[in-house]
Parts: sequence; C-alpha cells; structure tokens
Amino acid sequence: MKRIILLMVIAFCGLGLVLLAGCGGDGADKATVVKIGKAPYDYEDPVLAVTRQIAVEQGYEVEVVEGDIGFMFLSLAQGDTDIWPGIWLPSIHGTYLSRYGDSFELGSAIFENAPLGWAVPQYVEVDSIADLKGNEDVVNGKLYGLEPGCGMMLVSQEIIDGYGLDLELIGGSLPSMMAEVDYAFKQHQPIAFLAWRPHTMFRNYKIKILDDPEGYWAYDSEYWGIGEGFAEKAPDLYNFCKNFKMNIE
Repeated sequence: MKRIILLMVIAFCGLGLVLLAGCGGDGADKATVVKIGKAPYDYEDPVLAVTRQIAVEQGYEVEVVEGDIGFMFLSLAQGDTDIWPGIWLPSIHGTYLSRYGDSFELGSAIFENAPLGWAVPQYVEVDSIADLKGNEDVVNGKLYGLEPGCGMMLVSQEIIDGYGLDLELIGGSLPSMMAEVDYAFKQHQPIAFLAWRPHTMFRNYKIKILDDPEGYWAYDSEYWGIGEGFAEKAPDLYNFCKNFKMNIE
C-alpha cells in the first residue's frame, strides 16, 4: 500500500501540467460513468488507483470492469469498457491487437521497454531457452504460467513448439504461479516460470530471464487501450490516457 501511495504522489506531480491543460477547469458531468478495465495482474493496480482518484476528483463516477485478458480486449472493442491500462506490445498481446486493434485506440505507453519472458532462479544452471533442448529435466520438464488465454501463455506455447521442447506448460493464475515460485526458492529447487517487470518477484527473489535467441520475446511496453468515443465522452481523461507515464522502477 505504501508503494502504491508513493507511486500515486509521483504520478500526480508529474502529470499536473498535463491535467491542467486537458481539463480546462470546467469539471465533468457528474452523471458520466467511466468504465475502467482491470485484468488480474498487480502491475495494473497503481495505475488504476491513480486514474480512479483523478476521475473522481473531476466529478466522474467510476466503475471497474474486471476480467481476464481475452475478456478485456473484447469488452474494450465492444464499448463495454472505456479505458484499460493493460495492453502489452509488441510481443505479449500482438495476437489480440491484430484481432481487435481496429476497434479501439492506443494511448500512452505507461511502462516502456519492460523485460519479460521465461525465468529461472539464479542457482539453476541454464541461461537460454535454447539450452533447454534435450535438457528439460533441469527445470523438471515444466513451465509454470498463468491463465491459458493470456498473451504470455500463447507466446510460450509458440516457443515450446518453435524450439521443439519437451516441456509441460502448466496454466493457472498469478497467485498459483507465485506460490510455486515461492516454494521452489524456499526449497532451493529448480523451476521455470513466466516473469515480467514491473513485479515484486524481481525484488523478492534472485531470478534471471532466459535469453531467447529465436526472438519470440521483445522488450514490451504497457499501453492504455481507449475505447471509441471516449474522447468525446470524457475529453479530460482522454488527454490523461494519452499522456500518462510511470517509471518502471
């Protein structure tokens, strides 16, 4: 909570001029409801907290629409969600963008050039995805991941097929994956799992992201998704979503 509050203060200070320029001082129609998307990943929490506070101060009512990644893209494309701070490009959500990209607008890059991919503890003696070929037992033949429909899981299956790896991709949720990670570190056992910044796993554990010589992973940036008509519905918050940035640290 203290970390979120600190991020909010930093964001407020850095965006003050942008908001003043975009809001014009007239305030918003108090009857206007802004629907903000929320996927089940904690990197969206500080962004959502800042945005909700600003929207309320401008006189809007805020409704948080929750769902998995596939639902969020569909909801944004169909107009059931106004804005969503959770689109990772170019690699993680590239498939979703090709399917729904014509139905919404991208806003600012909130976090830029975030490292992501497959990770292992630093005590595991493997440095590249290619090194796992024929050596899958070094991570017990398993890769722990998230919900089956999320972008990182789709890319991970492409990687398993592309490298010809004999790995079991285990779906679940962020809490279930992190529970496996925590247990493995405490027992000093090998494990392979999905990792990305920003996330507290990089602070809590000594991990390394495996090199990807075939280039399936890229340094992604996290973007706002903005629904059609939002610029007219809430021009001040639209301006906010076109300019909002945070430091990944």
